[in-house]
Amino acid sequence: MRRFWMVSLAVASISCAAAAPPPPSQPPAPAPAPAGASPAPAIEEGSTAEAAVLVEAATEPAGIAWENDWIYRHYGRFRKKTVALAGQGGRQLDVITVELADHSERILYFDITNFFGK
Repeated sequence: MRRFWMVSLAVASISCAAAAPPPPSQPPAPAPAPAGASPAPAIEEGSTAEAAVLVEAATEPAGIAWENDWIYRHYGRFRKKTVALAGQGGRQLDVITVELADHSERILYFDITNFFGK
């Protein structure tokens, strides 16, 4: 009987021994992009100087009103935090930092070359 328990104990301890962990799995390769798809994400209008929103206004007051309307139509309620003037490649830009209703901030670029100084 003692031998039975000794064999049972040996079998139990061998079966409880830690098995080697499985090798780490490799993440699946990304799917190829469809033909004709652009690899770069689209740039949001007004998010960079290169993608500045073109303001179609004849005077400064009309241009400022146009900018405010554009911001409201695209982002809802907002508060202007800063307004700066910048130039790039012969263009005049308004660089406006706004605080949105969710308290996030956005920096927006407007091309004001058409009405700058008028």
